[in-house]
Order: sequence, then C-alpha cells, then structure tokens
Amino acid sequence: MKKYLPKISFVIPTLNDAPRLLRCLTSIEKQDYPKNKIEIVVIDDKSRDNTLKIAKSFKAKILINGKKDLYRSLTMGFHVATGELAYQIDQDVELRDKTFIRKMIKPLMDDEAVTASFTRYYPNKNQSWVSRFLSYDPIQRDPIYEYFSPSLDKLIIKKSDEYIVCDYSSKKIPPFTMMMYRMKSLKENPLWNNERFFDHETVMAMIETGYTKYAYVPTAGLYHDHADNLLHLIRKRVRNLKNHYLIEDSPYKYTWFDTGSFLGIIKIIIWIIYANLIIPETIRGFFRFLKFHDPVLLMQPIISITITDVLLFNFLILREGRQFLIKSFRRLYTF
Repeated sequence: MKKYLPKISFVIPTLNDAPRLLRCLTSIEKQDYPKNKIEIVVIDDKSRDNTLKIAKSFKAKILINGKKDLYRSLTMGFHVATGELAYQIDQDVELRDKTFIRKMIKPLMDDEAVTASFTRYYPNKNQSWVSRFLSYDPIQRDPIYEYFSPSLDKLIIKKSDEYIVCDYSSKKIPPFTMMMYRMKSLKENPLWNNERFFDHETVMAMIETGYTKYAYVPTAGLYHDHADNLLHLIRKRVRNLKNHYLIEDSPYKYTWFDTGSFLGIIKIIIWIIYANLIIPETIRGFFRFLKFHDPVLLMQPIISITITDVLLFNFLILREGRQFLIKSFRRLYTF
C-alpha cells in the first residue's frame, strides 16, 4: 500500500533576480517527490529581467502584484495555493538536497498537533562572505540578533533522530518564519483575510489561537544568499529598524528588542558596550573559526560593531529614533 503524500505549494515572491530564481526552482524540480504533488506559485512585482520567463519554464502559477509590497505578494500567493501544505520561500533560497520535502512533511504527517515545520540555513562555498558568515547560525542571525532573540534550545519538548518538536506557547519565538504550513491552520488564522501577510505576525496570531507546536527539521536545510556584502546587510538592518521601531502605529508586533522593561533596556546598553569593546567578539570569532575552520568567522568583531553602531547612529540622527530613545529612557527612569 502506497504511503499518502500531500500536495505541496511553494509560494515565491519575486522581483528582478532571475539567476537566483532559476537556482531556487531547479532545487524544487530536483525533489524526490511526485511532480503532480508539487505546485509552484510565483507572485511577481513587475520584474524587468527574465524572472517571468524562467517561472513559466517551470510551469509555475504566476500572479502579478506590481505594488512593490512583499507582504501583499505573500497574501496573494497563499490565497491561490491549492496544496494541503504550503511553503513560503524567497527567490534567493535553494533547497539543500532532493529529500527536502520528504523530511519537512514527516513531522506534519506524524503528529496532527504540529502546525508547521521549519529547517535551518547552511553555509555554502558559492555564497558571498557575508551570507556564509550568517549561515553558521541556523537562522542567519548576525551577532546582535543572536544576542537578543530566543534560542530554540529553550523551546524543545520532544526530540527524535529526524526532527525536534518545539513549544511556542510562551510567544518568545525565534525569528524564523520560512515554514511548511498546514493550509488549514493558515485559513483559520485571524489574519487570513488581511491584505498583507506579515510572516512573524501570522505565527504570533496562530500561537494566540492555540497552534503552539512547531517542528524543527535540521537535516533538511536551505542555502540563502542573504546579503551580497556588508553594505547590503547594513541596508537590510536599517530598513528593518525603520519598519519595526520607527513607524507610528506600526503593524508589527514582533520586535527584536524589549524596550518596555527595565531589564530589556539594560540588556541593550550592555550589548552596545560589549560590541564596542571589540576584544570579546574577536575572541569569540577566533573560537568559531577553530570550530568550523572557515576564516570568514574571524569577521565576527567587524560585523558586530558595524551593525550595532550603524543602528545606534540611525536612532540618533532620525527624529523618530531620538523620540524612541527618549521614551525608552523615560521608562528606565520610572522603574
């Protein structure tokens, strides 16, 4: 008797990155999984290169957004997906090997209570040095994000040889939302009918409605060209800063830094001092180099101090940033 295999929809927002999209779709095509059980949904934001031509060559279902809005693209994609499971993936991401789908669906098939599964990033010799550096962290956190975000280790409730089940009921979740979702749970999400799909906010909303079990499948693996160089990474971090912290009435509830508590503010101050000491991160980078034998890890102090001070500089030069800092220190004073 054949084992039941669910249909999988890959939801891929695209914009002007045809070469990487080609690698992404090729990695999906190589999967050891029935081709009639794989659906590719590409939501394009009016690319000017060969993105659409490549998508058509892989028989993708193509939608056009045109509003330069990633989160709207995700909503459009999920709403036309016909799979029992749906995987959100960026155009610059590749599946690590042909067994990716089978590994990712296993916890979902084993346990109905598991809402979604996710994997980790791996370094690749073809990546830029910045992407390779970040990929030694399972979810591509730079040192500052690693310091402020929760570790998976504290969320584990069950381990097996193939995957790890995590309990997200505390709402203190790792910053990783590229997941294999059950479409059923997405459609029951209170944010399902929103015009824009905010990835972290969607997971938070699912947790609030009782979907708290998520499976980590480390052996599946992804390659992600997160940033072409250090300047590219800095621009991404500044953009996230402005979107998540410096917008009045921001739709984002998920934040990296806790500025609403005494301990949260003290933790921020400690990090700023630590990163600027340089020596501690130099030592840490050296030990990481000894562990993984990749000289790119010696850049640890450079990345730490650069990202930290650029974010701090933007807080200081922007009016919204200064107001944010004043409010934070007022909270500190009142504790």
